[in-house]
Amino acid sequence: MSGADGTLGWLAAQGLVALLGVVHAAAAYFYFSKARRAWVWTTAWLLFTALAVLLLRWQPWAVAGVFGLALVAWTWWWRSIEPSLAHHWVKENARQATAQVIDEALVVRDLRNFDWLSGREGVPRWEARRYPLGELSAIDLFVSTWGDPRVAHLIVSFVFGDRPPLAFSIETRRETNEHWSMLAGFMRSYELLLVAADERDVIRVRSNFRGEDVRRYRLKSSPQMRRKLLELYVAEMNALASRPRFYNTLIRNCTTEVVRILRAAGRPVPADWRLIASGLVPNYLHELGLLEDTRPFPQVFAAADIVPAAKQADEDPEFWRRIRRPPL
Repeated sequence: MSGADGTLGWLAAQGLVALLGVVHAAAAYFYFSKARRAWVWTTAWLLFTALAVLLLRWQPWAVAGVFGLALVAWTWWWRSIEPSLAHHWVKENARQATAQVIDEALVVRDLRNFDWLSGREGVPRWEARRYPLGELSAIDLFVSTWGDPRVAHLIVSFVFGDRPPLAFSIETRRETNEHWSMLAGFMRSYELLLVAADERDVIRVRSNFRGEDVRRYRLKSSPQMRRKLLELYVAEMNALASRPRFYNTLIRNCTTEVVRILRAAGRPVPADWRLIASGLVPNYLHELGLLEDTRPFPQVFAAADIVPAAKQADEDPEFWRRIRRPPL
């Protein structure tokens, strides 16, 4: 190898070490909240990277070995961190709902029914509600988008005859010193939360206060499928109340969890790139014949908009009924 080739090789190796160090430093920063001393791990890894780059020219294999061991040790320690139920949560994430079946009725405890004052501030209200399983009549999928229409939040709502539906929203459970970041969601930053809520809470806060585009789609379902899907949501909710799990932006989020539950309930949902671009999920479900409305999708999409009705209903206790009425 010529001297020029050797120099280029050393520079490439140094650059690779520096890049890996910076990536790991960024991972440390986005993984740890302030309480978990992000700055310590970020600074330590950047210093190690600088030292490795300086020494690599003279001791390449030794430094590469040390770097590899440090990488393994850091990753092992990172993976050893467990999700917790004991953090200081923001108010809307303070409680994980639970439920049980009593005399053919689903009794839900710690159901969220906040009186929202703005997009982030609301008067806390936690309730216990009873839903007769014999009245379970339909399942609705709410899709809420903001900015990029390919990015959405999904909410599944179970309709029980002539009473307010039971809505489930899979969300990040944030601590009081945390803010949402898509990148942080890759780094085991947030615990997973399954919110059970009144639609006047979980839908209205998005349509009326956060300025999001919210649409409702009725899923095609049988009585057996509705019951099975509800049982799976309840099982997931109860499990999270006793055994927390981490949220993940890509593999464990509001879309992937809904799809996983649908599959477990026996609905065929083949893998498709639109399951990642969650705003396109309704179009995909329409293609699979899983929506009740069989008109061409542009018509289905237009008819699904509930924002005008939601703003008109606002604080009305009949909010859930009014957002389901066809437009005049």
